[in-house]
Amino acid sequence: MTEKFLVYMENQGWSAEMNEKQEFCLPEPMKSRYTGYPESWMRFVSIVKSMVRKDERAWFLCGEDYDMQGDKAWQWNEWELLSLDAAGDDAVWKEEIRQFWDGHLPFFLSLEGGYAYYAFSLEDGSVVRGAEPEFEECETVADSFEDFMEKVMSGRIRL
Repeated sequence: MTEKFLVYMENQGWSAEMNEKQEFCLPEPMKSRYTGYPESWMRFVSIVKSMVRKDERAWFLCGEDYDMQGDKAWQWNEWELLSLDAAGDDAVWKEEIRQFWDGHLPFFLSLEGGYAYYAFSLEDGSVVRGAEPEFEECETVADSFEDFMEKVMSGRIRL
């Protein structure tokens, strides 16, 4: 499925760089926060080093994006950080934001028409979509990562 998806995306004008090592492991701080992420996604990020739309306003988060070291224009958890900043000194609100993101692992970020994301719900493996201004108000768009890829290829999800 991943190879078919990659061919489709490249035909749609996305640029993909392949991971020569063909392996991926979440960085140590993330391993303690996230468990239960889909195996199909792990295969994807093991193969794909980066995948970016030609206008660079949407991209899949891949291995290096989750590395918390280094200077990056966009952090993998950028929308969580924005929400926490918006919460200011409201400890209860901040805790609600953290709890939401503890259960949702973003794998795609977009700047198209405002900030948006796709993430895995670690509760059931489904894919959710959220957008500003309330990132934590999301909707389920696919039952799994495989279903997400199929919906993209069929045009039911537009990236």
